[in-house]
Amino acid sequence: MKRVISRIGMLAGALVVVVMLWLYAATETGVFESEPVGVIELRELRDQGEQIWLPHQVAWLKLDDTHIDYPVMQANDNNWYLTHDYYDNESISGAIFLDFRNASDFSDSLTIVYGHRMNGDLMFSDVAKYRDEEYLNAHKTGTLYTPAKEYGLRVVEYNVVSAEADFYRTLSFGEYVTSQLLLLSTCDRGSHDKRDVLLLSLE
Repeated sequence: MKRVISRIGMLAGALVVVVMLWLYAATETGVFESEPVGVIELRELRDQGEQIWLPHQVAWLKLDDTHIDYPVMQANDNNWYLTHDYYDNESISGAIFLDFRNASDFSDSLTIVYGHRMNGDLMFSDVAKYRDEEYLNAHKTGTLYTPAKEYGLRVVEYNVVSAEADFYRTLSFGEYVTSQLLLLSTCDRGSHDKRDVLLLSLE
């Protein structure tokens, strides 16, 4: 009887491992990934000239000729929008969001915006494409729309950095003289300890 129970336990354990591996593989291949609820409709309205601002939305970010074209949210911490969409529903894709320590009008010398790196060219997936110099040179511009002002964006550089890089703590880039900089930050697929970042100037 003990052997039967032991075998059942082993089979159950193996089944759990198989399910977990399948879930991981499914996530990596984008089975569960889709645009956050409402984003496509919001884009269509903007294309028609209607600018709808959601509660807690501080901007709209668009990089020309890329898939980065999203509302930017801000919460009281940097955890909420990792797991909640633009309507504050729980979501695996989360939302693009501004560091809670930054001024919501993007007046800081360095402003950090975070987003998941998802499959299917969703969210901040295109940030990693900037590691290719030809792609970077062909996709240098964008626009940041806020309720009060419209900023032109120009790419300064792409890099892979430590998740513990100083600028995440200090919100400053002392080596640059540009008065206002925008940093897009997303996970690096090669390491949990690294981040893909794209630095842009606000003009």
